[in-house]
Amino acid sequence: MGLGVIFVSGPRRSGKSAVIRAMIDRLFRRDPHYIRLVRIGSDKRPPKQPVKIPPDLGVASAHWLQYDDDRIYEVLPEALTRIHRDDRFGAVVIEADADPAVRHAYPYDHRVFVMPVPTNVHDVFRTPQEAAGALQEVLKDTTTFASEMFGLLDEGLGADGPAREERYDLTATQWRGFLYSPLGEELTTRVQLQPPYHGLVESDLVVVNTALGDPQIEGNPCLDKASALLSYMGKLTGRRTEIHVCDLYCEDDPAGRKLLKALRPMCRGGK
Repeated sequence: MGLGVIFVSGPRRSGKSAVIRAMIDRLFRRDPHYIRLVRIGSDKRPPKQPVKIPPDLGVASAHWLQYDDDRIYEVLPEALTRIHRDDRFGAVVIEADADPAVRHAYPYDHRVFVMPVPTNVHDVFRTPQEAAGALQEVLKDTTTFASEMFGLLDEGLGADGPAREERYDLTATQWRGFLYSPLGEELTTRVQLQPPYHGLVESDLVVVNTALGDPQIEGNPCLDKASALLSYMGKLTGRRTEIHVCDLYCEDDPAGRKLLKALRPMCRGGK
């Protein structure tokens, strides 16, 4: 597909729309297509749309797309296919709240995560006890994964033997072997985050909106910890994630201009 697709996500009311508005007003050379993803049953309601999109809105088309865990893998590709038929090399900006279903629904070309300045470390990070519990639940719920990783199969059965329904408890040695593997290190790093912030480590660019949240930026322990986490994840995955801390509503903010410069390559459309 020739489209260029940008995925902008983050917690609700974090400033995602402001980031997208700035991209539309200042960076796109051609009007992009806009998609707002909303989970079915959400309290969010679509805005009243005029019959024809006003030219000053700055978008080629606007779509309000409802989904659930099963339908997202159908409705989003279908919507992008329709856009592609009309605009082969167009740009698409997708806005969504923090939701694992939409994070993995499409191979987005670029990912931007938007968040307020955290007021507490545990706004973003789980406690050590919560992280350990989450990791155990992930592994206990994945019998096939455990079988393939640790060879936990019935005695006398090969890999193609009958599937088992029982779940296995890993031994201390198996736990240590997994946790010190590259995959184990990545998984244990990811589960440190609270669920709304899991998209943080998958993003190309993180925007910390200083217009929202804790006014304390310098020496903010949560931001320092997030920066260290992203640096560590970069070594594990090879992905380099930039953090930009700025006021999206202040045009004179030098950090805001730096953010726009980082966003510019994402706004060139498809090819």
